[in-house]
Amino acid sequence: MFSANAGELSVSGTAKATYNMTSGEQLDNGIGVTNELNFTASGEMDNGYTWSYSMELDPRSADSGDSANDDSQLSLTMGELGTIKACVSECGNNKKYKWDQSAYTTMTDTAQSSGIVYPSDSGAANTATLQYHTPELPFSTTASFAYASNSADGSSGNAQGGTSGDSLEEYSINTTPVDGLNIQAQYYKKNDYADGVTTENQLEEGGAYAVTYAAGNVTVGYGRSMKAPEGSSIATGATTVEYYENTGMSIGYAVNDNVSVSFSREESEANYLTSTTVSNDVEMDSIQIAYSLGGATLSVARADYENMAYVLNDDATETIIAMSFAF
Repeated sequence: MFSANAGELSVSGTAKATYNMTSGEQLDNGIGVTNELNFTASGEMDNGYTWSYSMELDPRSADSGDSANDDSQLSLTMGELGTIKACVSECGNNKKYKWDQSAYTTMTDTAQSSGIVYPSDSGAANTATLQYHTPELPFSTTASFAYASNSADGSSGNAQGGTSGDSLEEYSINTTPVDGLNIQAQYYKKNDYADGVTTENQLEEGGAYAVTYAAGNVTVGYGRSMKAPEGSSIATGATTVEYYENTGMSIGYAVNDNVSVSFSREESEANYLTSTTVSNDVEMDSIQIAYSLGGATLSVARADYENMAYVLNDDATETIIAMSFAF
């Protein structure tokens, strides 16, 4: 046991007004406040270790009006010994979007669902995880290991809040071997929960890597991610997807201190067990611009989607105009 000095508490969040047009239909236009407030507490112990705790306050459902305490994490930083974390629905180490240099947001992560299947991670909803992160190693390298199991969001540490299900092991690394170059990678696998009912032929596993390089006002990014889904019929059937493979490319340019522009492209392929099965690749192109007004940011983003959810000719366009205020 160690004694701890009194810590500090801070609150952060974002207020945002948005106007959204999707394939000619007006959606979600209006003014609103972000659905999350993040409360963060931190302090230092007598032996020099530092701790931090954060918790997000989210609406419980779209129309209920009440809020829930969830997405929590507690971390202990032990200097040269690294950092230990305990998290619920937080602390994921997924690298699926780390390549993206979009000026406003990753467009395949908005209300307009592209239907792309991505790898999971230890920070998925209703997942409790224990993690270890190394201290900084040579070439600004850090690595981590996480073990995750099912848990009820915001459940008390003194109560059984979890439910039976698969557990997950996750490994990740982040390194900067030379100035401007950053490389990140993640791999995870799920361990089957023996429910005595279903025998899976394939257990879920996946991962992602991303490479970014910054030179002057320009930053480019490239990344790939893969997911092999769990399945009990993976050995049969022409319509069975053996694995999904996603590729992303992005370039961002800071015109000056206030204006940034970007172009991004994502492609996703569903690889079927039977090679003769026709596959329709999902494609997305996005161009964005963001203008900082000093304390606020005005952004415009446009995306074109093809073959959403791997369905031929299921296309859409999306335009978002947003004004954001961070606090």
